[in-house]
Amino acid sequence: MPSTTPVYLIYGIPNSGRREILHDLIEGGLSRDQSVLYFRPAKEAASEFDAKIESLENTQVVAWELTEGKVKHGPISAAPEKVFFLSPGEADPADVAEALKSWIEHNDCELGRIITVVHCSFLSENSGSRAWFDACIHFSDVVLLGKREATNNKWVQSFHQSYRKTCAPCLIEPVIKGKARNPFTVIEPQARRLSLYFDKLLPIEEDAFDDEEKPEDTRPDRYIERNEGGQRCYPIPDIRNFLQDYFPKTES
Repeated sequence: MPSTTPVYLIYGIPNSGRREILHDLIEGGLSRDQSVLYFRPAKEAASEFDAKIESLENTQVVAWELTEGKVKHGPISAAPEKVFFLSPGEADPADVAEALKSWIEHNDCELGRIITVVHCSFLSENSGSRAWFDACIHFSDVVLLGKREATNNKWVQSFHQSYRKTCAPCLIEPVIKGKARNPFTVIEPQARRLSLYFDKLLPIEEDAFDDEEKPEDTRPDRYIERNEGGQRCYPIPDIRNFLQDYFPKTES
């Protein structure tokens, strides 16, 4: 692949409208002569938008899965100009980020943007899952608020403001009729994420600062860091505990 190929990742739980949004980003945010490679989670249930994405003339679809912390996928037949990964909806977002970074480096690509699609109705009724969404948003440049129809508007505003109060740099926008308000704004490859995990930073000598004075960009990412036993120092709740029995076996 060309070294300038931007890679995009979309986080979100099943049935949050991720594929519908992705279809719009490709069809409405890119020119039709731009070739796209879409990595579809191999183990997720089918969605009506799978066929719509596959029917796009400029898009090649390849199944992928997260295996032993690595991206495993089928053969790629052409070099794309844009790459989109749909994160498995039940996966740990830190595991996905770690695997994606390795894949990007191995294929000499660059990160375009990371997008989180929030299922507002689900989250408003399952407050315990907030930590999972917080982890996704920690890595994200853009947060799209979907499935708001059955959610109290006050809750949506409060959720939005909770990130504004912490000066979160990510762009937060509503999903309107299954689409982002402005696809071009969403896929613009400008970093707005809190995490520095994907950034190329200049090396700093270990003894340049006292431990308590070390700048943030010299420390391991809070969600990626592991202890001596190999466990995450800041574990993320298993989203499957909240998804059980909440959705029918359909996917989007």
